[in-house]
Amino acid sequence: MAIGNPLGMQSSVTSGIISAVDRDITSEDGNTYNLIQTDAAINSGNSGGALVNGSGQVIGINTLKLDGTGVEGMGFAIPINSAKPIFEQLISNGKVSRPYIGLSGRDLDEQTAKANDLVEGVYVVSVEPFSGAEKAGIQPGDVIVQIDGKDIKTMDELNEVKNTHQIGDEVSLKVNRDGKEIDVKVKLQEQPSESK
Repeated sequence: MAIGNPLGMQSSVTSGIISAVDRDITSEDGNTYNLIQTDAAINSGNSGGALVNGSGQVIGINTLKLDGTGVEGMGFAIPINSAKPIFEQLISNGKVSRPYIGLSGRDLDEQTAKANDLVEGVYVVSVEPFSGAEKAGIQPGDVIVQIDGKDIKTMDELNEVKNTHQIGDEVSLKVNRDGKEIDVKVKLQEQPSESK
């Protein structure tokens, strides 16, 4: 059951079935999420409401739906195990702290890599001053090809592994610089608040 407040109608409930528990969905803002799929109606205003099983246990947080011509019953929720660390941080700290490497990168596909005599991976566009990345010696122009021994080709893949860690943890990166691979260890810091 999906509970929410669509169109201001307090505590509305829709019911359905779970189609999948491990769907990778890319939102309009380009972020990829691993979600629960349900055909319970997730209407505007349901986001942030509970997805509840037949025993009354919260199993997810309603977050989005796919819509368009010929599309019905494609709602998605953040699994409760992904949401728990966030609300635990909110309760204990009053804010959510996320691990931060301190770089901006660009996905480097095979075609672009070959055209620029580089390898596939995450091309480092810039490194934030005083960040773990800067302290570890990562430089603009480096191409990150592995994190914690896992081959990566996109920022999403890099962030997926990074987000399994806590602030203060160390991650191992394999970086290609001028055709040579080097191993660096980066201590994750707290992601700074976005300033305007």
